[in-house]
Amino acid sequence: MKTKLILSTDKKTAKEGEFIDIRWDCQVCPDSLILTFDSGHKTDKIAVSDRGSTRIAVPNCKGKFHIRLIAGISGKKVTEEVAVRVLNVRTKKQNARSKVGRFRLWGEKLHASWCIFRAQCKYWWLSQKKWQKALWITLLILWLGLLVFSFVKTPAPMASDSQTAYLMNLI
Repeated sequence: MKTKLILSTDKKTAKEGEFIDIRWDCQVCPDSLILTFDSGHKTDKIAVSDRGSTRIAVPNCKGKFHIRLIAGISGKKVTEEVAVRVLNVRTKKQNARSKVGRFRLWGEKLHASWCIFRAQCKYWWLSQKKWQKALWITLLILWLGLLVFSFVKTPAPMASDSQTAYLMNLI
């Protein structure tokens, strides 16, 4: 059975800063699926699900903006690529759109990293033995207790302040 990756865009030519819609579909369940954006100056990567779409702003490129879908399936690397021809015409309005697109891409990368971190933490917690979990919970409670008590003012400094004031009045 041949692995089928589908990657497409709504435009083959776009102006710099203009938005393009990207759609992908992987018909087999991959081990990992990564969408990369190569402008010639910078390459961005995000982990994506088996099928989906996103909208990004075309960055400043010389020539073509390459979009690749890289799948890891049973230890083999399978790639699909689409290139968008970029026309370098910038206005202030398009400059603002480009910044929004970069922020959205950054947000998607941050979300993907957070999901991976959560999964790793969950796996780590499930791999701990019962006594290790009890120890970690005890240490957490101890740390939280110390944190709370560090913000509570103890009565000893207040007593010494009042004693100092009393002695100053006697002198």
